[in-house]
Amino acid sequence: MMIWLENGLAQLQQQSFFWMAMTLLSFWMGQHVYRLLGNTPLLPPILTSFSILVGLLLILDTPYVEYQTAVMPLQMLLGPTVVMLAVPLYQAFAAIRQDAWRILLAVTLGSSTTVLVAVALCYWLIGDEVILNSLWTKSVTTPLAVVLAPELGGLAALAAAFILVTGLFGAILIPPLLKACRMDSPQATGLTLGVCAHAIGTSRALELGTEYAAFSALAMTLTASLFAFVLPFLI
Repeated sequence: MMIWLENGLAQLQQQSFFWMAMTLLSFWMGQHVYRLLGNTPLLPPILTSFSILVGLLLILDTPYVEYQTAVMPLQMLLGPTVVMLAVPLYQAFAAIRQDAWRILLAVTLGSSTTVLVAVALCYWLIGDEVILNSLWTKSVTTPLAVVLAPELGGLAALAAAFILVTGLFGAILIPPLLKACRMDSPQATGLTLGVCAHAIGTSRALELGTEYAAFSALAMTLTASLFAFVLPFLI
């Protein structure tokens, strides 16, 4: 009986449906826990989902590459999801057009600074070339990073992990820090979340309001576009 169960489980793991179902179920559980705790930024749904999936991968001894291949249909949906952020952008178009040059300058300088500081610290403290090459993509969205990182000599899994950690810390720390500095306007908060915390930060911005989400989506898109274009020429 045990052998039959083990064989059945092994066959199920090899099917794309199993890991897609586990991914969706874990995220649903994360959202449920998030709501039960009063939407605390300390435990966003993606962190709960990430913890559950990592536990499953370890228990079932499944390589990340195998998981990534299995959930490729879900990854393909990330692109259209990002495009849907054009809705809040359209709603705040007048304010964005008014400050277009200042926004572009802020996003360029902010995104460049955060990446250069992270890479410099990694070079000084660790010095591993693969980690460095993966870290260059920490401020772009996951769909771009997992494609861009291997081309730069890094690892897609490491790039995804850096993006997750960066996004989580940014979404948790940015709103209270800006509030403490009395710089918590929708424009400043949204741009900072988009530059420093990309998709997770934009998700947090959506909870704060439409204007926050518009500026965060704009900053995330500009940052991703800038680094996707520039990095292949720099590294």
